[in-house]
Amino acid sequence: MLLSVIKYFKGYVYVRLSGYAPERFLNLCGSHDILIWNLKSTKDGYEFCISVAGFKQLRPILKKTRTHIRIQKRYGMPFELYHYRKRKMFAMGMLLFAGLIYYLSGFIWNIEVNGNSYLSEEVVLCFLSKEHASFGTKKKNIDCAALEETLRSRYPEVIWTSIKIYGTKMTVDIQENLLPEENYEEKKEETAHDIVAADDGLITEMITRSGTPVVTVGTPVKKGDVLVNGYVEILNDDGETAQYLYRTADADVIAKVTYSYHDEIPMEYVKKVSTGAEKITYQVRILDYLIENPFFSPVEEPYEVVSDVSQFHFTDNFYLPVYLVRQTYLGYKNEQKTYTEKEAKRLASENLKKYLDDLEEKGIQITEKNVIIERTKKKYVVKGTIGTLKSIVSYQPTKIIEQSSEERQPTDESD
Repeated sequence: MLLSVIKYFKGYVYVRLSGYAPERFLNLCGSHDILIWNLKSTKDGYEFCISVAGFKQLRPILKKTRTHIRIQKRYGMPFELYHYRKRKMFAMGMLLFAGLIYYLSGFIWNIEVNGNSYLSEEVVLCFLSKEHASFGTKKKNIDCAALEETLRSRYPEVIWTSIKIYGTKMTVDIQENLLPEENYEEKKEETAHDIVAADDGLITEMITRSGTPVVTVGTPVKKGDVLVNGYVEILNDDGETAQYLYRTADADVIAKVTYSYHDEIPMEYVKKVSTGAEKITYQVRILDYLIENPFFSPVEEPYEVVSDVSQFHFTDNFYLPVYLVRQTYLGYKNEQKTYTEKEAKRLASENLKKYLDDLEEKGIQITEKNVIIERTKKKYVVKGTIGTLKSIVSYQPTKIIEQSSEERQPTDESD
């Protein structure tokens, strides 16, 4: 295989030998270390392959043996370059293109984020940009291990991450802790913290693991009320407070919280109706430079544009900063419409469902819904209350209780 590659780059010819003494010609080639291969006998001589360098040494041997040689075929790089000798700009362009591809292969041009739930892809990309490891960064300047450690320390909800580079693509795999959001707050600080109410509500469940509880189940509380103090009283033998031990409170506090719900739906609205007019154009974006079609004109206004962007890549892991942008211009007209009562109720139900889904995504349990819809002259008004059960735990620094020197002294038990 290697010998074939060498022969191709050096070039060789397939020739036909004829004349007085072809056998003597072959013997002289051997004595002069001229390599020939694929030797075949013919009626009036021989056919064989010989390198370009060897062919140039045959003149004295042909004269001495009174033989003749004729080239049948030419093979190899030298002959292909000669064939394209009048296309120097094409060959130069190919070389420049190959050099550009090689240069661009040293950068990151695509980033894929997997496994994220709480952290959006935009947050991860922003983090990478601040750490100088985003699009267009040289691969040799990126320390994947250091990035993984920084990402975990910056976002406590990330419990595992793996950052790998394949070709010009960076893959960020994330595993998150799917506990409620308050568990991510930094509570283990040098100063103690109280647990305070995050919302108004009625306590329905309370489990205290650390600290001194201030309220009990069934207690109504307001937002900001202290639920568990971040200290523990140490009593002396007389039942008096000798000192306070300060630590961050730890407890589960569930309360019945009522949300007020309000939504308005105007009776009249503007609806976009398609006119059927449609035009498509293609653009090319290289890095931040956009090459537009100078001959394109969109449909008559008003119109909306739907864009579809595809990044050019040779393989799944070798991307380039070249994008094909497909833009579809869709014409429409505005029509004044009026909601019927049935349509308004359907829209109100959809909005309410979306609101409730958002609450449930935050770990809030829906217990009751009291919502009504009223019609006025110009709009439908949806209002009512949503009963829920949720954790109302939030934190604030514990206020240090001043003690006099006498209070801090131990009790004298002598007679």
